[in-house]
Amino acid sequence: MASRERIAIDAMGGDHAPSEIVAGAIRAQEELGVEVLLVGDPHAIESSLKQHSSSRLPEIVPAEDVVGMDEEPLVSLKRKPKASINVAMDLVKQKRADGVVSAGHSGAAMAAALLRLGRLRGIDRPAIGAVFPTLIEGKPVIVLDVGANVDCRPKYLEQFGLMGSIYSEYVLGIHEPKVGLLNIGEEESKGNDLAIRAHQLLQENPRIAFIGNAEG
Repeated sequence: MASRERIAIDAMGGDHAPSEIVAGAIRAQEELGVEVLLVGDPHAIESSLKQHSSSRLPEIVPAEDVVGMDEEPLVSLKRKPKASINVAMDLVKQKRADGVVSAGHSGAAMAAALLRLGRLRGIDRPAIGAVFPTLIEGKPVIVLDVGANVDCRPKYLEQFGLMGSIYSEYVLGIHEPKVGLLNIGEEESKGNDLAIRAHQLLQENPRIAFIGNAEG
């Protein structure tokens, strides 16, 4: 039997943490069949776990600190090496976990991933993706980037298109996913220089099934 996927969850990140995070982690184990590692204050996590009667409770990985929502990400991460989001990323680096989930400071999560894990080869900038439902059942759409980058270059948008396509195929299970460029109109000439150049790069990339601009 194949081993379960191990997911490190930042138990201290997000609203009403860790109680709501713990509840979601237990539900994930029961419904998705994954193995969860809860990262954070052991005493607070244990107190939340006592509120549940699951036969298989998640493992706890201690972390001494937390990055608050009002803190500057890079400064806090360097000042708090044992913060829960840092420890969670380290679990992936040490191959003790296959991925990280955090409902906390998105900037801190992104920065911790870059500092601890680095980028994939050929990817210059990370992106945050959001999966939206559509009118076609079983065919959601992933939109990216939705907050990781303030300024982009054309090649970044091309890379986002490639990452979104791969995610759609292997995670969302969509066969031959299509990629569109969100723009002010459908015509190739629409948009600013960034959009026009990105359109060209996406069109020329043989790994992307590009369908042109998506008017938004």
